[in-house]
Amino acid sequence: MRFALSGYGWAAAMHADAIGLAGHEVVGVSGPNDARRDAFAAARRIETSVREVSEMLERARPDALVVCSPNAHHIGDALAAVDAGVHVLVEKPVTVTLAECDELETRARDGGVTVGVGHMWRHRDEVIALRDRIAAGELGTVVRTHGWGVHAGWGPAGWFIDPVLAGGGALIDMGIHAIDTARFLLGDPEPVRVQASIGRGVFSDVAVDDDGVVVVDWDNGVRSVIEFGWWQPVLGGLEADTRVFGTAGSRQIWPDFAGYGADYRHCSVGMYAGQIADFADACRTGREPLSSLAAGRTALAVVRAAYDSAG
Repeated sequence: MRFALSGYGWAAAMHADAIGLAGHEVVGVSGPNDARRDAFAAARRIETSVREVSEMLERARPDALVVCSPNAHHIGDALAAVDAGVHVLVEKPVTVTLAECDELETRARDGGVTVGVGHMWRHRDEVIALRDRIAAGELGTVVRTHGWGVHAGWGPAGWFIDPVLAGGGALIDMGIHAIDTARFLLGDPEPVRVQASIGRGVFSDVAVDDDGVVVVDWDNGVRSVIEFGWWQPVLGGLEADTRVFGTAGSRQIWPDFAGYGADYRHCSVGMYAGQIADFADACRTGREPLSSLAAGRTALAVVRAAYDSAG
């Protein structure tokens, strides 16, 4: 397949590498900073590099667009692709609001276009292995999960800390990964209640949330606790790490995370390549991708309910 990218930051670089690893081609990139975008394209031998998504789609003629722009631009970039008949893989969060997500779903369905969302931890071998053990009943009846979406000792800058462009802070950036991972491990139940305590400016001087805890009650009777934050003093678990507690025992995805060593790469390109391969197959066959639009919407719904709960 021929892929294009909207955006040229870290996520775009990971996706570009993953697309190549999965045996596909990147043919275009768009974004507002000419110098950075052109340098990104030159380094990866991407032929088409332009400012506007619509022009890039017209010139590069991709089969699919990977949306890696700031969160507030996700809906515009995705709809431009949908209206051009191009499949779309949107980085998380799928959109900033649920109304935007519903518009994307309607337009994609009407246009016969496949949409996936970048919840890449669903494609990590260790996550899949624990999901399968839970499904096989090894932990008995699952009662609770405890997950983490935390950066220790650092946090992002730029649009990530802009309330308008990001639509939130550490919760929509990091916590959403742990929320979706917990849900995936449990077989994708639906949330029935969301409660949250969220702090702003706790560990930094940013104008968005940098610390908090979310509690989700699922319709299968399981309760998930999610800790999230930036600039935290210590890690309780790696990004998207989750411990699952059942009547027959407990298991954590990465139980020895402190001992993996300097060579360990947690956020590896392999799971991105797995996501691209699954998404490309979904586009070809017409099935839903594993990281589906529905999964992205539910994760966003939990995030938005958490922000509402915290006031």
